[in-house]
Amino acid sequence: MTSQPAKTLSQINLHDFKLIVFDIDGTLVGPSHILDSYTRDVLLSLRDHGIYYTLATGKNLPATQQIADDLEIELPLVLSNGSMIETRHGEILAKSVLPLDITKRVVDICEEGNRNLVIYIDNDIIMKEMNEDIFPIYNQVTYGIVEICQWNTIENRLSEVNKCLVIEQHIPQNLIDLEKRFKGELGAQSDIIFTSTKLLEVLPKGITKVTGIQKLADSLGVEMNEIMAFGDYDNDIEMLTAAGLGVAVENGSAAAKASADLVIEPCDQNGPAKFLEKLMQMP
Repeated sequence: MTSQPAKTLSQINLHDFKLIVFDIDGTLVGPSHILDSYTRDVLLSLRDHGIYYTLATGKNLPATQQIADDLEIELPLVLSNGSMIETRHGEILAKSVLPLDITKRVVDICEEGNRNLVIYIDNDIIMKEMNEDIFPIYNQVTYGIVEICQWNTIENRLSEVNKCLVIEQHIPQNLIDLEKRFKGELGAQSDIIFTSTKLLEVLPKGITKVTGIQKLADSLGVEMNEIMAFGDYDNDIEMLTAAGLGVAVENGSAAAKASADLVIEPCDQNGPAKFLEKLMQMP
C-alpha cells in the first residue's frame, strides 16, 4: 500500500491494460445513482481502443442493471462485493453464500436493535419493509425489491444469502457499535466491512471484490497487472492494491486514496471519464 499517489498520467499507457474495472457509487455515480452522459460516452469509446470494462460493486443485478445496460457491458459483472458473478442478462456464473447460523444471528441482532437490515439472495433485495432510511439506497431500482414484513417468511431461503446489509442514515455511531458486535460474534465465519459511512455489510469469509475480479480475470486469460481499477471507499482497497493500476477519486476515503497509485478528480466532476479520455488522447 502506498502512502501517496505513485504515478502520473504521463507514466501510464492505456494499452498496457486489457481490462478496466469500476466501482459504481461514489466512483462513477453520485447520490442520484444516475450515470452522466459524458461518462457513458467516454466509457463506450474505450471499445474503439480494444479495451474491455466491467463493474465491481456491492450492489446486486437489479441495482446495477441500468448502468450496466447504459454501458452495454457484455463481460460478467462482479456483484455483491464479490459474492456474485453474473451477466447483465441474468446468467449467474458463480456465487458465494453466508453460513446459515451467521445469517440467523445477523437477523436476531438487527431485530433486537431495530436496525434496517437488507438481505441479498441472488437477484432479490429483501427487507421487512421499505422506509425512509432504506429508500435513498434503492430509489433507482426498478425490480428485485421484496418486502416480507417478517423474516420468518423467508426462513427456508436463509441458507442462500449472498450478503447482509445494515443501513443507518442518521447516527453513525450505531453502525460503529454494530460493527464491533458483529466482529466479536460473527468475525470467525464472516467478513464485516463498511462500504460507506451509512452501510455495514456481512459477507462470506474471504470474499471480496478482488476474489470476484480474479475469477473473471482467470476466465479471460488476463493477469491482475493488466487490470486498471477505479474505486472510492474502504471496500475498494484490496481491488486498488491488487490491480496493475489502482485509481481513486478525490472524494474517496483517506484509506482508499492511500492505497491507490493515482488520485484523480472527484466523482461529481466525472473524474474517471476525464482521466480515461486523456489517456485515449495520448500518443
